[in-house]
Amino acid sequence: MKILATFAVLAVGGLTSASAFAEDITAQVSAEVRTKVAEAMPDAAPGKPKKDRKVLIFTKTNGFRHSSIPVGVLSLMMLGEKTGAYSATHSEDEAMFEPESLKQFDAVIMLNTTGDVFRPHPMPQDPAEQKKALEREQRLQKSLADFVRSGKGLAGTHSATDTYHNWKEYNQMMGGVFAGHPWHEVVPIRNLDPDHVINKPFAGEGFKINDEIYQFRGDTALPSDRHMLLSLDPEQMDLSKGNRQDGFYPVSWLATHGEGRTFYCSLGHRDEIYYNPKVLQHYLAGFQYALGDLEADASPSK
Repeated sequence: MKILATFAVLAVGGLTSASAFAEDITAQVSAEVRTKVAEAMPDAAPGKPKKDRKVLIFTKTNGFRHSSIPVGVLSLMMLGEKTGAYSATHSEDEAMFEPESLKQFDAVIMLNTTGDVFRPHPMPQDPAEQKKALEREQRLQKSLADFVRSGKGLAGTHSATDTYHNWKEYNQMMGGVFAGHPWHEVVPIRNLDPDHVINKPFAGEGFKINDEIYQFRGDTALPSDRHMLLSLDPEQMDLSKGNRQDGFYPVSWLATHGEGRTFYCSLGHRDEIYYNPKVLQHYLAGFQYALGDLEADASPSK
């Protein structure tokens, strides 16, 4: 399957080139896995786009880097192209978040980002350059927050919550802050809202899946401030490895932020998540909610 999505232009060694990195990232995916990804694609999107949608898939890491990023990029680009839900641009250049660049998009997907992604890594040693970098970081943070508050969308997979632990508004938008991953095994997932449109792929049932499962900082990922969709099932597994006081380990949710919409799913550590048909359908429904093309109940859970 030919991917028609565009790639951002990155600066390399002071020279501008046609994103060799972005192209290479999908070239790393084997032919066998490409076939599995293509076979997992849904035939159609659950919502009809109100207009041509453009999505920025951002994968910069200033911390742990997941080996699943290349297949994730390929999969999410295919997902939009195959279903007509959106066209995607992939980048690891934080300059894409400058207001003039960001305004071309309808939503941003933070795909396995980690750390403080709007600052250089490592930070420059010169105090004047440090100051300049921090001022730029603050400008890009404001740009993304304004983007979402104005009515656009923000979505995240897996370590999008292991990004900017101390940026309060980002934590509010994404919904959770990573606080460890006690489980990397086959786990039972509880379907918290079987009739919800984002959970339609699961046909009213829970399911089992093998992936690295996060727990979140106790002041985040709260049912009182977002609509929870999936969680670990406490009736089918021992949750004693977790340390969250409320004993609640959510996996997927959606919410609003200002006039905008947000969706997050913690699945996505392992390559095969990105060619799991039902998970991809769940992702796509969530992305379309964030884009404003799929009506969904985002009221906080009880």
